[in-house]
Amino acid sequence: MQSGNLQRLATMLVAILLVVGTCGFVIIEGWPLADSLYMTLITLSTVGFGEVQELSAGGRLFTSLLITFSFVLVACWTAGFTSILVSGELSGQFQIQQEKRMINALQGHTVVCGGGATALTVIIRLAAEDKPVVAITQDETEIAAIRRMAPDVPIVQADPKSELALIDANAINAKYLVAGTASDYDNLLITITGKGLGTGICVMSCAQSTELASRMLKVGADEVICPLIIGGEHVASLITDSAD
Repeated sequence: MQSGNLQRLATMLVAILLVVGTCGFVIIEGWPLADSLYMTLITLSTVGFGEVQELSAGGRLFTSLLITFSFVLVACWTAGFTSILVSGELSGQFQIQQEKRMINALQGHTVVCGGGATALTVIIRLAAEDKPVVAITQDETEIAAIRRMAPDVPIVQADPKSELALIDANAINAKYLVAGTASDYDNLLITITGKGLGTGICVMSCAQSTELASRMLKVGADEVICPLIIGGEHVASLITDSAD
């Protein structure tokens, strides 16, 4: 049985014990429901508080049995909960270390900054053609999309504008850098940072603004792509081709 199922079973048994204990004090001692529930809680939690009311001989026997069962069940429940937390944390750390080793071994790969529509399209296409690619983004939604659409692509969860993020993505040994975030200003800074590495990396940047596209070229971008302009030109070509 998996740890998750064991934890659910232990939780159910603890809940049952809570109900049984509450009902037991109501029946045996004739206490009000609130007092019975409180007595059961302090008994199960073993906090050491005094008795709510004086117990009869039968009540003390019942409490002793309740304590015995609670030691076992609560200990199992706590151990199971801790195990789930620890295993999840270790699993996450293992994945991060595995991705770091994978990234450090790459040569001539592509580093894609961002995880929006444009960047995700690039990532999916490169992954489908077995081209080595590393993604950089700190947006949880974008990370989830990349994990879903291209699960084998390693991700550096950091600010794409950061030089350290580019270093973590092994941009020093990369062939291409794609600045594909939704912000032209971020893409401009990524271009500057990428070229500042001094490795001769080919920087391709996306821009919505023609003014910022011009600045990107001035700071060293090898290619600047304007998706809106490309889209408009494609629509126009479809119209002119159909007219012919």
